[in-house]
Amino acid sequence: QEHLDRRRREGTLRTLLPLQKPHHSTDDEPSPSSSSPSSTIDFASNDYLGLARCRDQHELVESAYSQLFPPDENRSAPSSLSSTSVIQQPPMLGASGSRLLSGDSHLARSLEAKLARVHNRPTALLFNSGYDANLSILSSLPYTEDDAIVMDELIHNSLVMGVRMGRLNRKRVFLFRHNDVKDLKRVLEEVASASSSPSSSSTLVVVESVYSMDGDIAPLKEIMDLAQSMGAGVMVDEAHGLGIYGHTNAHDLTMNIKINVLPEDNRIDGDKITDNHKTKGGTGVLAALNLERHPALLCSIHTFGKAAGCHGAVVAGNSTMISYLVNYARPFVYSTALPPHSLISIRQAYESMMGPVGERRRRVVFRWVRSFREEISDGIAALKEEFPGMDFELLPSPSPIQAVVVPGNERCISVCQHLKNVGKFDVYPIRTPTVAKGKERIRIILHSHNEKEDVHALTKMLLQSLRQLMMPCDRKLISKL
Repeated sequence: QEHLDRRRREGTLRTLLPLQKPHHSTDDEPSPSSSSPSSTIDFASNDYLGLARCRDQHELVESAYSQLFPPDENRSAPSSLSSTSVIQQPPMLGASGSRLLSGDSHLARSLEAKLARVHNRPTALLFNSGYDANLSILSSLPYTEDDAIVMDELIHNSLVMGVRMGRLNRKRVFLFRHNDVKDLKRVLEEVASASSSPSSSSTLVVVESVYSMDGDIAPLKEIMDLAQSMGAGVMVDEAHGLGIYGHTNAHDLTMNIKINVLPEDNRIDGDKITDNHKTKGGTGVLAALNLERHPALLCSIHTFGKAAGCHGAVVAGNSTMISYLVNYARPFVYSTALPPHSLISIRQAYESMMGPVGERRRRVVFRWVRSFREEISDGIAALKEEFPGMDFELLPSPSPIQAVVVPGNERCISVCQHLKNVGKFDVYPIRTPTVAKGKERIRIILHSHNEKEDVHALTKMLLQSLRQLMMPCDRKLISKL
């Protein structure tokens, strides 16, 4: 209780927010706010391509599931559940055990083979979540005294906790400045000089392709080339890269390119997800940069809870790596496997992400990214002229993750409350301790299901709110809204 009270005093206490009655849409596509409170517009979820809320995608999954497990027409439906109504044959509601016991299946094996091919790796292994996958790898690796891990300073908590749970001495864990290749070189040289046997020790560099709180892209080619030259391996978390980047839109990795990527009247509403074999985009930043087979790449982690719109994750790597995880990754060994329905959802998500629908939706997303950044950048520049001491900042990000820094938990929360209560925009403050003190920010996610008018209205109200914070007479007013 003492720890909770301290967080309450500091304004950092986390709570589950109250939920409103869900909105039930009768249109072909659910409302953009269908997974959020019914009266708000989604600028918060990780459902970048809208697949989690797409009725066509749902129908695709259900159709594939029904084909896999056709109904037994000779069996009458039981009037109630009892010991005699237990299903002896598929369909299974759950996997019924871990992969090493009763939870393995041909469906899981075939999906892993498919994902290995998609990500251009020899083998792949499914996990129940991206957190589980990251925890599994870094907690189980067979470290020696001279081995080292070098991590970007803004790495995700799952990677940090994986290292903490592992066998590696804390003194052999190093951080380098965020996305700074020169500093990474300095750290790698420091690691090598401190090793008693550099020729026999191993160093692993751990990065994300797209950073979840800043939205910026790691300079993966430079990192991997440097790692290779210094005998280090690289582990890449593609949680926020999957579905968003790929072979077909490498140009979207930068911010200085303005492209009229989609006619203004082109919308995704009513798109039918059908023939998806014509394009192969959306498989991640590594694919966009043709780095999937880079010699320094130890493994990549692809999480399904974001753009894929479902749940789970896959680790793609060589056969030795995957075999090691099967034997030593505790979350894999001791967890019940993903159920068949989840496996079908993952398979169909890849079909959609890599096909024409995924391509169209990515174009919409990046149109909104460019529009949002242009409006907010111009607005903040004007505010800085009016208020030279203003400390608000739009972080540099070419991805759908956009962050406006509003230092101070209280100020950040007040702006988000104003946007939600008055504008009905579903946005959230990212506060200390999730981010560094003074770097609290409003995290805004742009999606294919957002509308042009809503993006413009959000930027307009956000800039108005920031201006109000700079006006002494209005600060109390906005904090009450």
